[in-house]
Amino acid sequence: MASSQHKRRDTDLMKLMMNGYKVELINESIHQFFVFFHGPADSLYAGGVWKVKVELPEDYPFSSPSIGFTTKIYHPNIDFESGMVCVNVLN
Repeated sequence: MASSQHKRRDTDLMKLMMNGYKVELINESIHQFFVFFHGPADSLYAGGVWKVKVELPEDYPFSSPSIGFTTKIYHPNIDFESGMVCVNVLN
């Protein structure tokens, strides 16, 4: 079972990189990394770049990742102070 979990984690990380997102590992750990998102061209976020910290639990994908914006963003599903994404959005 663990090998299928690792395969899913690796596949999800590769999908991010293959779709043009910049990914930076934290301390060379595949469980913690930053992803850089560009605002959609046809939105209020156009031209912006947001840095998001992703932490994958050991039992990912069976448990949700922890995702938080390190760059401030105004969005109803993101806590402005902590940058954390609303858990209901992740599940």
